[in-house]
Amino acid sequence: MSEWVVDARGGVCRQCDSEYQRLAQHWSRSKHCSYRDVSEAQHETIRGCLVGDGNLDNPNDGPPALRMSSMRLPHLRWIHDQLGWLVRGITQDDAGAYRLRTLSHPSLGRYWTWMEGPPSDWTLTKPIARIWYACDGGLEWPGDSTRPRATWTITDDDKRQACEQALAEQGYEVMVWDRRLALPFDATERFLAWLGDPTPASAYKWALEREKYERRREER
Repeated sequence: MSEWVVDARGGVCRQCDSEYQRLAQHWSRSKHCSYRDVSEAQHETIRGCLVGDGNLDNPNDGPPALRMSSMRLPHLRWIHDQLGWLVRGITQDDAGAYRLRTLSHPSLGRYWTWMEGPPSDWTLTKPIARIWYACDGGLEWPGDSTRPRATWTITDDDKRQACEQALAEQGYEVMVWDRRLALPFDATERFLAWLGDPTPASAYKWALEREKYERRREER
């Protein structure tokens, strides 16, 4: 049975100043109040989650909700902070995994096609890239190299091709093999510098020294 670790269910509707346990349900049924607008910053976070390991569902045949899972609670709390009021909460299941879920919202409907991979006209912005790398990226030291390269494992062919193209459009040389994408050593350092400071519980993915990488990975 799942337990609420961060319970953000319910809240005050800013249009009628009334509190509801299920805001999305209130908005869907109200004759006077409508769904709150999703900001562009929130949309960027949504896109980053969907390029990463997020997914959509609508079990009640209504507007979809975004779901994400991770063993790293600080990571999901950081995603929670980016999405703000849109998040319904974070639960933990019996296996120890944490799961974030947003409110159901019509604006998420535009992203159903992202479940098969980003569209051809998408752009890998810094906010999207930070979330994608924190979710799905990592570092590896090939052979006896003292320098790492950034890698992603992407099993879906269309999604892998879209991500390869997006990285290339940002000026990065991309290596592809065995359903994986990787950046060469110099490109990896440039990519991490572009992303900026490490995100919570993902600092090891920014550690260019192997000893520091291993230490931070144990500390996460």
